[in-house]
Amino acid sequence: MAEIEQVSAKALYDRLVTDRDPYLKRAQEAAGLTVPHLMPPDGVTASTALEEPSQSLGARGVRHLASKVQLALFPINTPPFKYEIDDIGVRQLTEGQGKNGEINKALSERERAVVSEMYGSVFRPVSFEACRQLIVAGNYLLHIPKEGRPRGFRLNQYVVDRDGAGNVLDTVVKESMSREALPPEIAAKLGQTEQKDTDREANIDIYTHIRRVGDKMIVKQQIDDVEVSDGGEYPIDDCPWLALRLTYIEGENYGRGFVDEYMGDLTALNALTEALRDGTAQSAKVIWLVAPNSVVKATQLAKAKNGGFVTGEEGSVVPLQVNKQADFAVAERFIAQLIERLSYAFMLNSAVQRSGERVTAEEIRYMANELDQGMGGIYSLLSEEFQLPVVRLYEKRMEHNRKVPPLPKGVTSVKVIAGLDALGRGNDLQNLDAFIAGLGQLFGPEEVARRINAGEYMTRRGAALGIDTTGLVRSDDELAQGDQATQMQQLMEKLGPQAVAQMGGMAREGMKQEAAAQPQGTPNG
Repeated sequence: MAEIEQVSAKALYDRLVTDRDPYLKRAQEAAGLTVPHLMPPDGVTASTALEEPSQSLGARGVRHLASKVQLALFPINTPPFKYEIDDIGVRQLTEGQGKNGEINKALSERERAVVSEMYGSVFRPVSFEACRQLIVAGNYLLHIPKEGRPRGFRLNQYVVDRDGAGNVLDTVVKESMSREALPPEIAAKLGQTEQKDTDREANIDIYTHIRRVGDKMIVKQQIDDVEVSDGGEYPIDDCPWLALRLTYIEGENYGRGFVDEYMGDLTALNALTEALRDGTAQSAKVIWLVAPNSVVKATQLAKAKNGGFVTGEEGSVVPLQVNKQADFAVAERFIAQLIERLSYAFMLNSAVQRSGERVTAEEIRYMANELDQGMGGIYSLLSEEFQLPVVRLYEKRMEHNRKVPPLPKGVTSVKVIAGLDALGRGNDLQNLDAFIAGLGQLFGPEEVARRINAGEYMTRRGAALGIDTTGLVRSDDELAQGDQATQMQQLMEKLGPQAVAQMGGMAREGMKQEAAAQPQGTPNG
């Protein structure tokens, strides 16, 4: 492992907290107007009652938009990526035998295996939380280990330092746990046996430092400035710690949340909704005013039954009225305008996906286009910094656990399908069908049938649809054997069994004569 300068993770964390504080405070304000528990104020514990916003449109918009982003990044029925083949490398590997269909089939099976591993590790709940945090806070730290479940960390749990190009240089994660819960080997390094009982029950801070050194990412864990664990070193593209951000801002270490751009409308909607709610509650309260010189007594009115009689004069008892209908109407109209603007911003008025269990690639593609346009192109950033690294990490995870063999170097490359590009192998299927249809229009179906290799076409179409064609589509050898059996059956029906047997005997006799006519080899010795 490379030798690096010893740096105190705690000191680095304390230094970088100053740069993080403005982003954290803004994220807490955004969470307070939408979903408060996503980024609670400092000092809040699990038992603390958080102040709820007066409107639910912010929470509904965050959940709706996060669901769309997650579905576009990691669709349920379609792999979010595909392996792109280097045609020159494949041609050299197969020695020009034209086995692209078989290679596409194998890569399609590998894609489905990676997706199965991804969703089998409880990744979808973590990815949905990541999408919500990115929309509200604009930042999230994701850890995908080679074994076990992935984890996520909120902005108040870590700090990050980037260079001018946006590359991560340092990431420090701060976690707290009881000293009693420390493993024995770590407790021995800290000299825990010499601590007092009160110190043993207190929480202790664990700092995980991920540092870039050259072309490697070095991971260390420290407690009380003592290194207690070596997390290893990774290539930059294979580091399991992903510091995600929603937006790229030149020269800044953190991103900005989507809610941050609509804080004005959300604040106004929250204040007006609260005022209208309180005013409506006061207007709904019924209070009767009794004239001081009236013969009607307030106690008599209070005790009177429904439909009863009380002695008095008309006009001596009147209800207390607020008379704020006009003011309430102005507030209601403005609230309706705010709801319309925010619904458009959070895409609550668009219905891209059908109300069904299956979602087609075209719907995911349309949703990706809408997100990329409606959210100012930030979807493209998520595909590069979120989608692609996650796919690579799960691919390496499966290779580490020997579930799939490594790919040949220089032959394939991972291509993420996102933004304005097509989605997965559904685009391959469309191009394949368009190619066949265009040939049919230009040259006719007879020429297409004569030129196109039917077996290769079926294999490629099955790979594009994600269908395993093994045992379903006959190979060339199986097809030749079937044709030979059919010809023999037709010959038997035409000439009869005896003639066929006679022809078979003549053929065998000819083979014997041909073998006898061949010169014999000289014996050894």
